[in-house]
Order: sequence, then structure tokens, then C-alpha cells
Amino acid sequence: MPLAAPAPILTGVKRTAALALALAGALATPLIPASTGPVPDPGAEPVFATPTTLDRIGRILVPVTINGQGPFRMLVDTGANRTTITTAVAMQLGLDYESAPTVVLNGVTGSASVPVVEVARMRAGDLVLDGQEVPVVLPHLVAGADGILGVAGLREQRLVVDFKRDLVTISRSRFSRDDELRIRADRVAGGLLGAHVRIGRVRALAVIDTGGQRTLGNRALQEALRADAQAHATVYGTTEATMIGDIAAVPDITMDKTVFRHVVVAFGNFHIFDVWGLADEPALIIGMDVLGAMDALSIDFRLAEIHLRS
Repeated sequence: MPLAAPAPILTGVKRTAALALALAGALATPLIPASTGPVPDPGAEPVFATPTTLDRIGRILVPVTINGQGPFRMLVDTGANRTTITTAVAMQLGLDYESAPTVVLNGVTGSASVPVVEVARMRAGDLVLDGQEVPVVLPHLVAGADGILGVAGLREQRLVVDFKRDLVTISRSRFSRDDELRIRADRVAGGLLGAHVRIGRVRALAVIDTGGQRTLGNRALQEALRADAQAHATVYGTTEATMIGDIAAVPDITMDKTVFRHVVVAFGNFHIFDVWGLADEPALIIGMDVLGAMDALSIDFRLAEIHLRS
């Protein structure tokens, strides 16, 4: 693949994406869940900030107390503006989800009607949420976590993930360190943070999604890149719906002065792009296969900035 103009190269992403390319060609029916594998056993490392390595894709978990109970280990999802809990957590909290009203929950691959319960208070670090209506989902849909902490709608907080130190914090906004690569972002649908990127010669909008395992692209981007499928994959979301995606390598992805090389994308008519109003313009969701290869990641919602350190 030709190299882009000189710019900082994120070597962690290069290693991970090179592996992803090999897997895409080697697996006849690769599986691409929207969230990552089983939660690590207590005492195993790492527990909260799991990096992306040669044999696994990372995930970000944070301890959350709900109605004074817990802490529960919840997946941090910058691509979700609603928090969900599992049926097991609802039962532990004494919340009657079986007779509760329902709402429509939109995921990457489809939508579903799920029960919604009222939670008096949720706390994660400096983040306190009162009077939340929280959808309830089956545990297997969140890959063994206790739920999903949707943070797309945050306004004043800063999410800091240090994969080297296995540390995840949600704190007040502040200015970044000098040794971090800074990417300016914009607010898009539902409070999501998106960055304007260039993929080869194609301009696109990239949504930063810490809750997604793999990087996904819409059909408009696939057509603009003329990216022919090298393999096919089953893509899972937070509903029971699944979709088939086309696996293809893409040219270098440039965000400001940061370049991600050798990234593999699953393309498809994914439901979430319709929900976000991004189906007709080139767009992609950057998942933990790329983000988790960093030494550290932080997202400042007040400044609308993404900071990377490798």
C-alpha cells in the first residue's frame, strides 16, 4: 500500500492492522463482534484498560456504582449516548424489568424493543448521572460486561485511558500533555465526536467508538474508495440482529497530523449509519482495533479533542 505524505506514524496501529490484514485473508468466515471478548478474571491483568495486541482486541471498562450498589464493570462506549445494563444487574438492583415499559434500542446492526428501568443515580469517577432511564439487555449482547456506559452525550468531562498502567478515569476537562498527539473533533448526531479524515484521496467523517471492536465503514465510503471485498464477515451489535460485511484494507487514514496505516475495515449497510444520518456520505467508525493499539487515549468532551500517545 503506498505511503501517505510524511506525518507521524502510530506504530502500534501498524502492528495491529498488519495482523488484521493477515486474519482477513486467512479466515473464511471471520466473526466481528461489536464488543470484545470475555471480561478478564479478577486479578488477571489487565482488568479495566485492555490494550489491543497481536492476539486480542482491547476493551475499556470502568467501575460504576448504581443506586449505591456495585461497583459494576461497564464497557465505556463513546459511540453510544444511552447507558444500558444487563438483566442480571437489574435483578441484583431489584429493578422489575419484566413488567417495565419498552423503548427502541438502536445498535450497529439493527434495532430492538427492550425494557427500560429508572435508575436513581449512577456514578463513575467524577461523572454522576441522576434519574436515568436505562434500557436492559441480555448479558451476551455486551460480551460479559455488566452493561454499557454511553458517554457520547458528555459535555464537561474527560475520559482518560492508560493501557500501560491499566487505568481508566472520568474526570473534569483539562488541557492535554505536550507529548500527546491532538486531534480536533466535531459534534455530530446525538452528541457523538467525529473527526474529519482523509483516507487516501477520499475525505470522510470518522466517529470514535471505544465500544466497537472493529473499524466499520459505510457503503458510500466503500464506493468512494473502490474497496473490493477481500473476505466477508458476520458483524454483531447490541441487538440480536447480525449483518454481513465486506472486509477490505484501506489506504492510510490521516487525522490532522496523525496517520493510521494498514487499517482493515468491514464495509456494509450498517443500521447505525442510518440512525446517525451518515449513510449517504463517506463515513466510518473507528473501533478498538485501532484505538486500543495506543499506549494511552483520552477524549476531552468539553474541548472536543482526542489525544493519543504511543
